[in-house]
Amino acid sequence: MKTNLNHLLNKDSPSAIGSFNILDLDMALSIIDCAEALQKPVIIGIASRHFNDIRAPLLVPSILKAIETTELPIALHLDHAAPDQFDMIKQALDLGFSSIMIDGSLLPLEENIAITNKVVEISHRYNASVEGEIGGIAGEEGVADTQADSPEYIPYTDAVEAQQFVTATNVDALAIAVGTAHGIYKSEPHINFDVIKEISSMLDVPLVMHGATGVSDASMQKAVTNGIRKINYFSGLLQTAMDEIRGYESQGNDFLLFKQQMQKQWRDVIAEQIALYANLPVKSYKQA
Repeated sequence: MKTNLNHLLNKDSPSAIGSFNILDLDMALSIIDCAEALQKPVIIGIASRHFNDIRAPLLVPSILKAIETTELPIALHLDHAAPDQFDMIKQALDLGFSSIMIDGSLLPLEENIAITNKVVEISHRYNASVEGEIGGIAGEEGVADTQADSPEYIPYTDAVEAQQFVTATNVDALAIAVGTAHGIYKSEPHINFDVIKEISSMLDVPLVMHGATGVSDASMQKAVTNGIRKINYFSGLLQTAMDEIRGYESQGNDFLLFKQQMQKQWRDVIAEQIALYANLPVKSYKQA
C-alpha cells in the first residue's frame, strides 16, 4: 500500500517529517539515502511549476521504483498545485502520487473550500492524502531567490478561518502562514509561534510549514514544539547545487564525479534537516 501523509504525520508526535522537493532522480535518491541512513521517513515532493519541465510522467516511475527498494515509509507529494491545475492533479494521481497539495490560499475562503473539497474527493478515491493551505505564504515556490519583502510583513493565518476550512474540507494536513516565505531570506524570519500553538490546539490535523531554508535551528525546533509536523525544504538544495556548480567549473570535465560530489553535498544538507525535524541529538550527519 502506498504511503500518504496520514501514514507519516501524527499531530501528537513530538517531531516533524521533512518534505524535500526534487528536480531529478539524483535529488530523489539523495533523499532516500539519507532516510535510510537515519532510519526516518521522508516526503519527496515535486512542485507543480516543475511538473512539466522535468517530464514528471517519465521521471515518476523511476522515483516510485526507488521508493519500493526501501522498507521505510516514503510519500510522493505534488506540491502547490493551483486551482486551475486540476488536470495535473488527476495526472499525478494516475502516475502514483500518494499526496496532493492544493493551494487555494489566494482565493476567497469559500472558493478555497470549494476547490479543496473537489481535490479531496478525487484524491481520497486514490488513497492519496490532501494538504490544503490557509493564509498565503510569500515568495514563489520553487525559485531560490532572495525575498523582496521582509517576512515580518507577511499576514498570519487566522485560527478561526483555519478551523472553518478544515471542518468544511476534511483535508489531511494544513499549511499555515506563520512568518516564513519561499526562497532565500534577507534576514531571520519573524515566526509567530503563538499562531502555531493556537491553531494546533484548535485543529485535529497536522500543521505544515513552508519556507524552511534559512530558518535557524532553534526557531525550527520551537515551531515543531508548538505544533508543526511537516516541514518543506527546497531552496537550500537549489542553493547547494549552484554553489557546487560555481566551485567546480574550473576543476575539469568529469561530469560523473561532479554529480557524485553534488549528491554528497545534498545528502549533507538533507540529513541535517531530517535530524533537526526529528529532534535527534545534536551531532554531525555529514557522513549520512
